[in-house]
Amino acid sequence: MSETGRVRPARMQEIDRIAALWTLITEHHANLDPLFRMRRGTVAEGELRELLRALYRDPDVEILVFDEAGTPEGLCIVRIDRAPPILEETERAEITDLGVRPERRRQGIARRLVEEAQDWVRDRGVARIEIQVATGNREGQAFWRAIGYADLMDVLHKRL
Repeated sequence: MSETGRVRPARMQEIDRIAALWTLITEHHANLDPLFRMRRGTVAEGELRELLRALYRDPDVEILVFDEAGTPEGLCIVRIDRAPPILEETERAEITDLGVRPERRRQGIARRLVEEAQDWVRDRGVARIEIQVATGNREGQAFWRAIGYADLMDVLHKRL
């Protein structure tokens, strides 16, 4: 368990470092399934930074980082979604992204990020969080199940 760092909201001035960390996390997922491969080049990098800026400004999104000595070692993005008006549940949250630098994994950082995300969601009066984890991501599957997340539905896809 990493005791020296802390989970905190991301800051706009560190968007470049967060983009680099998000890229590293996405590359990890691309190794599990080519569906997650990223486009390369300055246009894609610029679009990623713009996406992060938009998420940062969205009041229904929280970007959390695990910070140790000023360096983001882990990242969690959580958002609130509104349900269709025909459902009793009017809102739900989704953790859209979670990852930790490879050399820092298995030190409790992801768990701390998720706990902080759950607190952020609870503080907004939302009672449920969803996540999506690739079926080929055995480490991710085990992590989410170990902290109490369970199957809800299968996401099916077909390449055309």
